[in-house]
Amino acid sequence: MKSPNFENCQVELTKDGNINKFSEAFGFWVGHGWEELKGRNFRTFFLSLERSWELLIPQDFHLTDFEAFLPLSSDSRQSSMGIFFNCVNYAENSVISLSPALAPHDSLKEAFMGDLMNDPRALANTLIRLQKAESRLSDYVSNFPGIFFTQRTDMTFSYLSRGIRRMFPNEYGEFSRNSGLFLNKIFEKDREHFLNALNANSKSSETFSFSYRIQLPPTGQIVYLLDVRTPIVTATQKLLGYDGVFIDITRQAIAEHRLSNSVWREGLATLTNGLVHDFSNLMAGIFSISELYHGMMEKDDPMANGMGQIKKSAMQAQKLVRRIIDLHREKPATRAIHDLRLLLKDQMDLVGIIIPRSAKVKTDFGNEPLPAFLEETGFRQVILNLAINARDAIERNGRIKIRLRRVKKGENMMIGATAGTKKAPFNGAEISLSDNGKGIPPDIDEKLFDPFFTTKDSSTGSGFGLYNTKLFIEDHNGEIGFSSEVGKGSVFYLFLPLAIDDDDDDELRTKRMRRATREFIKTRKR
Repeated sequence: MKSPNFENCQVELTKDGNINKFSEAFGFWVGHGWEELKGRNFRTFFLSLERSWELLIPQDFHLTDFEAFLPLSSDSRQSSMGIFFNCVNYAENSVISLSPALAPHDSLKEAFMGDLMNDPRALANTLIRLQKAESRLSDYVSNFPGIFFTQRTDMTFSYLSRGIRRMFPNEYGEFSRNSGLFLNKIFEKDREHFLNALNANSKSSETFSFSYRIQLPPTGQIVYLLDVRTPIVTATQKLLGYDGVFIDITRQAIAEHRLSNSVWREGLATLTNGLVHDFSNLMAGIFSISELYHGMMEKDDPMANGMGQIKKSAMQAQKLVRRIIDLHREKPATRAIHDLRLLLKDQMDLVGIIIPRSAKVKTDFGNEPLPAFLEETGFRQVILNLAINARDAIERNGRIKIRLRRVKKGENMMIGATAGTKKAPFNGAEISLSDNGKGIPPDIDEKLFDPFFTTKDSSTGSGFGLYNTKLFIEDHNGEIGFSSEVGKGSVFYLFLPLAIDDDDDDELRTKRMRRATREFIKTRKR
């Protein structure tokens, strides 16, 4: 059978399987015209071209949708070329499409390629298809959310897909030359795990997978990688390297970590709440007894000062316990008018605990009340989140400053912020928390408030602190911003609308302030 010298051609059959119409390319290929083929049974005529196709084309193939590969040689193992035969059945007729094609993969491996080379047109079509396939494969590799690689036994790479440039924009070229570079990027505590996994799985050609953490420059951001690789092993069991793919599973890893800890954390929360309440009751007894004895003592009694200090410390302990209970409420409290100045002063008890004693905390809350309509527990958590971040950024003798100020509508706020100084859209209050720590690198400015983003180890940071802070501020119609300089420190700005406008008359302003004060005192007595 001669090789097909057409790109594709079509034949229309009647319901009886007879030829009704056909394309010019088909007539040219078989060497017959319209008068010779009109009305002839297609299967009978087609099999006259190559008798070996009889077993491949059923008698009633035209009554259903049907497709097959027809080799050009009676021995399919000797032919790499053939015809792709496709029949589509319709209500009134059937349409056959014929096109030259390569043999199926299994047959092609055993076929002699000489017949392919003898037909320049078939060879051209094949090369075009190979080029298209290569182009598609290149697109898949470029857009795949992972990094394909081929790694040598000395840990250098002979191939890395483009995704590596997103992780290491300045060093990706060195991975092909520096054998220790990739190992140094692996989180120090995971390097032994990485090497053990390679040693345990490199004696066979079976694909294996494992996960570990890497640190990205220059911030040290932690990324979890799923490493799926297949050892390249010779017949003599010599390891030549690995083919594989890296997949970023940071979000999945953090989510799994949080989920796996949820059960014991729930139990721990229940136990802690019980202990906190018991501790609160004990401190209430100590306070009551110390208050009783202190009231019975004369002013010049040498024990009066000591008993007074016990009374004061017991009261502070009770307040601290109340702060802890408030922070662990499962359901957020309803919103109410609170004086931001009083809330911040009250929150300094917990802030003082999380900040090292050697560090200095300076506050400037002013003297005027600044009432805001907000959810108290969420606000306290926001302040703690920012204070914890500042603590992690400073040295042991570092400095932290928390400032509160009124900002009138149209005045400048967040002066010096990375996103630029803004005009206050309404009367509000600005809280700024600054530190003299290591600062924030400019290349992570846009990622800072993203969920899951953290430069800390998974045991100390979940990537939700600043994200939750941003959600809280935006949910209260406020704005958040920051400024930072590497090596000199950072400032975070929170802007919240005031519940009492400057345009309110004195009577209305007084009523609202009294209500805010009563609400604050009520929450402290709960």
